[in-house]
Amino acid sequence: EEHLLKLLGLFKEVDVDYIGAWSVAELFKVSLEARISVRAPIIEALFFMGDSRSEGSWTFSDFLVTLTSFCALSREEVLQLLFIIMDGHRNGSVRREELMEFFAYVPVGCKKPVFPVNNSNALEKFRQGKWTSLEFDGLAQLCEHFPYIPYPAYHTQELFRTVILGKAFWEGFDKDRRAILNRKVKRVAVPCTRGAEKVDVKLPVRCTMQELLEFSRRKTAVNNGKRVEAQITGKIASKLTKDRDLEIQRSPILSLIRNPRCMYHVPHEEMHKLVTQNSDRPEFEIPSMTGARTDLEATTPGGVVARQKDEPDQQLLESFGADESSDEEQDWDEESEEEDSDEFSDEEEEEARPPGSAG
Repeated sequence: EEHLLKLLGLFKEVDVDYIGAWSVAELFKVSLEARISVRAPIIEALFFMGDSRSEGSWTFSDFLVTLTSFCALSREEVLQLLFIIMDGHRNGSVRREELMEFFAYVPVGCKKPVFPVNNSNALEKFRQGKWTSLEFDGLAQLCEHFPYIPYPAYHTQELFRTVILGKAFWEGFDKDRRAILNRKVKRVAVPCTRGAEKVDVKLPVRCTMQELLEFSRRKTAVNNGKRVEAQITGKIASKLTKDRDLEIQRSPILSLIRNPRCMYHVPHEEMHKLVTQNSDRPEFEIPSMTGARTDLEATTPGGVVARQKDEPDQQLLESFGADESSDEEQDWDEESEEEDSDEFSDEEEEEARPPGSAG
């Protein structure tokens, strides 16, 4: 709770306009970094990924989740983030043209690229220039041979770690994550509840770039340029797969990607579904009991959908010679028809009776 209040104070301090939101300029301001440095494209990409509403601004939730998740990344995960920034189309590989475009970044108000020509020359020297695209392992080799390529990403994290809770805090966090056997669940108090509510917290585990890529492909689909929850395919995943998916979705690198226009984004509905599927709830529990929205609601503006006819059920009813109405409705219709027929027969008898005859 102390850390949360400290971050809230920082958010309000930088938000000089008192609108409850940050622009990218305020993110540069808190990092104490100029927009004409080699770290500028990393900061701008970070701001884009954390913009959950795709409106060019950060709410306090965006600020809190994105920056704390970014500071929590390990060195391997920072390199994975750099790969995601370069692989904007989520192809699983970075083409030479994409790297050249990244190194040709020109900030607003400048006329020359901020990256030195050495970065472009490194692409020609790597593997003697006989390559067209690199997967994550290939990018890691490129960064190992030319350390100044990933330097802006690592230095950007150091800048934010200094501002967000301090370097000592994050060094202790890194030490806890590096402890392989430190996988115990800790029960901590929920902020602002004065210890009345507690939750179980577990440190995130290591995930490979291939796992992140496959997880995003399985769980999402593109709709109008945004990542949305994928439709159910009918395949039943094993418990081992579900447990591993739950570990992957807790990765800080997926937590900081909040913008649905980022191709590596996984919607929060899918995250919530993974948590409920791995809980002790009944396996065939209806979605309304868990609070999770259906796939159709997740892809509809506002989650409002029209009630549609269940075609399989209708076909099943027709196969047995029945219609959609219930038995009570059928009985009511039969009684109404009998009453109408009785009334009609009385009228006919009255018309057929000769004038002046008594009843």
